[in-house]
Amino acid sequence: MAAKFLVFCGLVSLASATIKLQEIFSWNVVDWNYPDQFSKQQALRTGALIPENALPVGIERWRNKLFVSVPRWRS
Repeated sequence: MAAKFLVFCGLVSLASATIKLQEIFSWNVVDWNYPDQFSKQQALRTGALIPENALPVGIERWRNKLFVSVPRWRS
């Protein structure tokens, strides 16, 4: 049973290594939509928003929408 599982994992990894992904979108920075510029500047000044701490870890596509999850790793 374990040998079959290892062979299966090997075949899956081999098949996934041959698939070439096409980059459609890319971002250098993730930004948030604040109600106004003053609120955003205040969040930056107080440390409530630290753009460098934003690490997108999950991306899902549903119909014509793209959802990006950015968990809060730090305060």
